[in-house]
Amino acid sequence: MNALVDFVVRLLGDAIQMPGLFGEVALADPLSPLIMAVGTVFVVTAVAAMGYPLLGALGIPLPRLGRGPDDKIE
Repeated sequence: MNALVDFVVRLLGDAIQMPGLFGEVALADPLSPLIMAVGTVFVVTAVAAMGYPLLGALGIPLPRLGRGPDDKIE
């Protein structure tokens, strides 16, 4: 149980320090902000791509994306 408490305390402490570390990394050289932005886009896209079907699987009504088999092309 003590190891679990230590893990949670360290995890929360590191989460608090993380914004400052991102600032140091982003200002390290001219390409770092671009690399971080592209990485952020990849992560957000992946989360959205998996989150949409997950919400649908949980039974939350979502709008349909694209045409279904019953839609006719005119």
